[in-house]
Amino acid sequence: MVLFGAGGAFWFRSPVLVVTDSSFNQLYGPLRFYLKGIVTSLKFFRRLITVTVAESAGSDLIRLAVEGSSRLPGMVLFPYRYIQGAQQYKEAHPAIPVFVMGGGNPKPRGEAAFTFVTTDTAQDLYRAGLCAAILNGEGKSILFFTDGVLSDAYRKAFQEGLRAQGFLNDPVYANASADYSSYSSIGCVVVDGPASKFIDRNLKIPVILFSWVDPATTPRAVKLVFDDSPLALAASVPRSLPPAGEVLIPSEPIPLPSRIDGKKDFRNIQALIKEKFQEK
Repeated sequence: MVLFGAGGAFWFRSPVLVVTDSSFNQLYGPLRFYLKGIVTSLKFFRRLITVTVAESAGSDLIRLAVEGSSRLPGMVLFPYRYIQGAQQYKEAHPAIPVFVMGGGNPKPRGEAAFTFVTTDTAQDLYRAGLCAAILNGEGKSILFFTDGVLSDAYRKAFQEGLRAQGFLNDPVYANASADYSSYSSIGCVVVDGPASKFIDRNLKIPVILFSWVDPATTPRAVKLVFDDSPLALAASVPRSLPPAGEVLIPSEPIPLPSRIDGKKDFRNIQALIKEKFQEK
């Protein structure tokens, strides 16, 4: 009877709605998408309902799709690219908590109606630095590919992670679109940006990848994936709106045990991806 009562409470509670589109669902992987939905449902003790819309859908259609999925949801999570749909939905339903999953995007000005969820990039880069030092070959350099300008604060967080694991040399930074070729001196690569140009080379260098893509579909050189997709961040959003209307959440680090040589290294990485970054 207790189990039946708990199951009934779960089923009849207002659901959590997550807005997605078909291209994201395909990129993320159907099984992974399903399992992440279960984890998020258990965290909130509410059903997770995904609202799949067309990539080109306007804000009116997005609002209608969300309204058609549940008359009174417990909360609604929108990816950043549908921020106008989130704003329109919030205006129509001011009492319903709305979160916009911004990833690495800055919080837009004047959008106080909903809670904006931003990736804790400093935390991510610190953890990436810790793990890169473990995966790096002895006497080798660490290469960091990015598709934009990496701020001094983010470089500092990454380098503090490296130094915490005894790697004292400065990493090499390069634009993801650059024709970098000095791979013989590189022992680990961190890719925060378009990865195909590097991965297509099929090098045997360990890779830490920041991506939404299903890790199972990546080459074996990829040892660790940082996922800051809306679905990954959803599992960590607060149960109620914070006073500031903004919250920082780190990515979900996914180590791939079958690709990491040695149980000791894997256990080390499992511990390191939980480390907290304390800016000095």
